[in-house]
Amino acid sequence: MRRRAAVVSLAVAAGLAATAASSAGLDCGPPSAPHPEADAVLTQAIVSPQPETNAGTALASAIQRLRAQGVPRTVIVDRAVAAYCPLVARDESLTLDRQREAVRRFASALTSLVYDPPGPNEGETAFILSLRVKPALSLQIDAAAAKAGKTREAWILEAIQARLAGDSSIVLDP
Repeated sequence: MRRRAAVVSLAVAAGLAATAASSAGLDCGPPSAPHPEADAVLTQAIVSPQPETNAGTALASAIQRLRAQGVPRTVIVDRAVAAYCPLVARDESLTLDRQREAVRRFASALTSLVYDPPGPNEGETAFILSLRVKPALSLQIDAAAAKAGKTREAWILEAIQARLAGDSSIVLDP
């Protein structure tokens, strides 16, 4: 019962922190559905790693623990970012741009921790690419993928494979 109360308190605190973060300038987005076990484990890893470990090690251990319990990868990423964003938002030493960049870097590193290496039943390595493109190019990619009847990811993968093979037939319409 004591553990349950601690988890509920943690979830309430995370919800309040997200509201405060939004009013401070950094928009952490609306809170997603809570996942008490993931929230407790990830918040603990983010805010208070053990003295003998660094934050990355604590987070990697938390991720392994949650994956072993069957928590979906998307939930892990979502809940970890939800725990981290309000912490950054409260850091008054950072400008709004630096806060946003800190959350982006965390999300990128976190996603790599969660998706790579692949799970035991997965034969491929997840290749996570973070690449800023102008909105017009993003729309062109979406249009080319739709025209080819493929998902955005499948079209991008095919374009990369074709280019590496020396085939320049995949092009975007101007």
